[in-house]
Amino acid sequence: MIGKAVFWIVVLLIIVGGLGACLSNSLIYAVLFLLLLMGSVGGLYVYLGSPFLGMMQILIYLGAVGILLVFSVMLAGPFWFKPKERGGFLKIGIGVVLGLGVILVLWKGISEYEIRIGPERVSQVNKLGKLLLTEYALPFELVSLLIVISIIGAIMLGILGRKKEEKDALE
Repeated sequence: MIGKAVFWIVVLLIIVGGLGACLSNSLIYAVLFLLLLMGSVGGLYVYLGSPFLGMMQILIYLGAVGILLVFSVMLAGPFWFKPKERGGFLKIGIGVVLGLGVILVLWKGISEYEIRIGPERVSQVNKLGKLLLTEYALPFELVSLLIVISIIGAIMLGILGRKKEEKDALE
């Protein structure tokens, strides 16, 4: 009973985070809702019996990508981001049709999925770790390099933004 309650609380947090990220008027609030979404997905992975995947989700997305997004928004300044245009019914209709299409594809995939429970689940984490550090070491390091380049880009945006603000203030 408690397990079902925890599951539905995590699902509710995922829905709130997704809707908040999409519907928020403030960019910083949208990023914070996105962090709530990513953290909740990590919690869902832990609940579903994959603590390694859950911790990686939390570590990578909340620890690296989330902080990067927050710093990018804070450093860039408000002049980089124009207010959202409020769309008409066409945009809402396209969003609803695309959302229903995604739900249909997920439903089809979930309904045909065969659940396998057994001892091979434990060994999958060992295989994943060995693959990440042997065969997929180069892509793993390239992702790290991409994150470093993104951080440098965010800092550069912040520096350029401050110079532009100073220039506009002097004029």
